[in-house]
Amino acid sequence: MVDRGGVVRNSVRRNRVLVTGVVLTVLGTMPGSGQPSALLESTLLVYEHIPRILTAGETGTIRVIAEVVGDVPTALFRRNVPMLPGGVLAESWTRSTTRTVEGRVVSVFDQSYPGSILADLLVYAHGTDRPQVPLGRLEVPGSNLTKLNGASVDSSLLTVWLKLAPSSLPTSTVRVLASFAGDEPVAQYASHVVNLVMKGFGDNRVSNGPQAFEFEEAAEMFYRHFADSYHALSFIPRRSPFMSHGALNINVKNDVEGIGAALFDDQAAYGSGMLRSVQLFAAGFAGQQETTVHQLGHHWGDETNLAEIAGAVSAGYQPERHTPLLHEGATWLGAVLEGSREVERIPSVEADGTDLYRIGQTSAPVTFHPLQLYRMGLLEAAAVPDVTVFADQAQFSATEPEAPAAGTPVTGAQRTVNVNQIMAALGTRSGPTFTRWRQAFIVVSDELISQNEMDYYNFYARRASAPTGTRSFDGYGSFFEATGGRVMLETDIETRDVGRNPKVTQTLEVSDVPFGARDWRGLVFDPPVPSRLVSGTSVTLTGRIDTATLPDNYQFVVFRAARYGDAPAAAKTVLTRVNGGRFAVPLRFTSAEAGAYAIDAFVFEDADSRAIATSVVTPLFVD
Repeated sequence: MVDRGGVVRNSVRRNRVLVTGVVLTVLGTMPGSGQPSALLESTLLVYEHIPRILTAGETGTIRVIAEVVGDVPTALFRRNVPMLPGGVLAESWTRSTTRTVEGRVVSVFDQSYPGSILADLLVYAHGTDRPQVPLGRLEVPGSNLTKLNGASVDSSLLTVWLKLAPSSLPTSTVRVLASFAGDEPVAQYASHVVNLVMKGFGDNRVSNGPQAFEFEEAAEMFYRHFADSYHALSFIPRRSPFMSHGALNINVKNDVEGIGAALFDDQAAYGSGMLRSVQLFAAGFAGQQETTVHQLGHHWGDETNLAEIAGAVSAGYQPERHTPLLHEGATWLGAVLEGSREVERIPSVEADGTDLYRIGQTSAPVTFHPLQLYRMGLLEAAAVPDVTVFADQAQFSATEPEAPAAGTPVTGAQRTVNVNQIMAALGTRSGPTFTRWRQAFIVVSDELISQNEMDYYNFYARRASAPTGTRSFDGYGSFFEATGGRVMLETDIETRDVGRNPKVTQTLEVSDVPFGARDWRGLVFDPPVPSRLVSGTSVTLTGRIDTATLPDNYQFVVFRAARYGDAPAAAKTVLTRVNGGRFAVPLRFTSAEAGAYAIDAFVFEDADSRAIATSVVTPLFVD
């Protein structure tokens, strides 16, 4: 997955890096120097696309603007074209211009594509739980394609993502911040998102390293106009950065003992008396619960380093601050396993009595491991179960979290670690416990963003705080669900001067949102398609073929519903005839078919023709 991020203990302001307490990893810092390092030549910097928010029916031109540090005249772009053999088209990009950042050349690439290319990308799963699709991967000739400024990264993180909104996205009430006489507006806000104008946000990285965003300056600007009532500030650059992760959490304050993290307080540097962490989300990852909840969880860990306590050699992605390979419990903060996977004990034993283990899928909604709940102060030590840690932490990957197929054996020796051993190593957990957590989502841009962008970000900021009804196809739900209903997340925006800038109160439907009538390639539905059905009841989906996208004379439409966790052959398929360009698809699920589904649609010219894929949308839940 591409949304992996970690907690980093650093504070960056202009040209300095302040490191206090235990330094885990600060990318962009020269080993042993403690000083920030400039981005290497040919390092991918940022990208954006125009229009900045797309819908499935896009017909205009799509511009993609990408920047690379250094004098780079050409770059290779591997554009995703799923309809081609191999699914990729290699394109040569030629630099259009350059700009200068602190005396260094930055190469700018500006490519244009017809909006019709988006239709082909809709065969990748998308929906309210995945509000973006991958356009392709940018590569710089001569560079190590598995590296980003010297750090190992998942190659998918070099992907240019297109932010894709549901066609039924609700309109948000937006207020431009009242400015003083003659001043240009510096901010606008809606019910659950703020847009700050801060030119050049992220340029500091060129001289000071991949994580050297101007967080302190941005926070200080935020607090001039908005209330100091948030535990976390989540920044979303309009120009999406290429990073070694899809999101980032930086702790500002820790006053919790016994969780493996040093005590510190950097609040004053941000101009706050309440702030505990700042975050950054690239591309559309702020719209994915898997990412937002993962990053929020990093405020409390995972810095226990169970592998070390168990005497195992750590492996996986940043294992010093992610959950190792263990049994039992979900691994939302997993180093070796993604949160959708866990280790389960096989209900039989070898002749010698040795336990057998295998990969299983986590039950929806995915919850934090009991140890994480303990670190958060939500679970007493006595309630933390013993944990089995596997000696071979690298049996799936030495560097990245993986999602092995369910049933894959987990092998090797194990060691049991109990909560008393953890407390002996780290001390007893003590410190504040939160039952509500306030988080502000802030889009940072060179100019005020459009109404459509505000609609998109406000929707997903509100969706992040919904307690239920926001679960993804693969089981990631809300922060409220992840904590077992123990902590409520709040994302409403409070201004500093309510007289001049009153709070926006608006009801947004963000739970179990129906699919928009135009969320499918080439298919236009009459009423919106429901995203939740009750088993035993029937629904008929009616609509028409969009001849502008699919101009041929199609005779059949097939809907295939693939349940999460089932084998592909077990997918439920419904075929219906097309009459006069229209179709009616009956759907009915039995109680035995309850679960989460991805819906795949195809059209056929006749019974002997090749199937034409239209879209894969998620999620459809059957209760």
